[in-house]
Formats: sequence, C-alpha cells, structure tokens
Amino acid sequence: TSLLALVKTMFDAENLKYEYLDGQTEDRKTPVERFQTDKSVSAFLISLKAGGTGLNLTAADYVFILDPWWNPAVEAQAIG
Repeated sequence: TSLLALVKTMFDAENLKYEYLDGQTEDRKTPVERFQTDKSVSAFLISLKAGGTGLNLTAADYVFILDPWWNPAVEAQAIG
C-alpha cells in the first residue's frame, strides 16, 4: 500500500475528495456508501487485497491498477 499512500498524499495536496480503503480499514461500509452516493467524491483509493473482497462499487466507471500484485486472479476479481 506504499504507492497508494503516495497517491493519497497527492490527492490531499490537490484538495480532491476521495475515499480510502485498505486492509487496516475497520469500517468498510461508510467509505463504500459515501463513494456510491456522494457525487463530490471523485475517487476511491483501494488496495487490491481489500478491493477484491466483497465490494460492489456500481458507481465506479474506471479501475486503475497502479501497483499490480503477483496474482492475476486477485487483480481480475478486484476489477470485477
């Protein structure tokens, strides 16, 4: 998640609204709901491992994998 942290820093510097989720996030429901319903939230920064487990983001138009993982099946599941 080190690259994700760098992207988060860049978003903060530009005052861009986003949500963040990684393996350390305890409350997954709140950031997902905010991303899905708040039109001012332009991005959702999610680690591959956390994103590939039980998330359904119907509001997402694009997925960018910035730090590919060694397992292509996990990447495909996260994108799906």
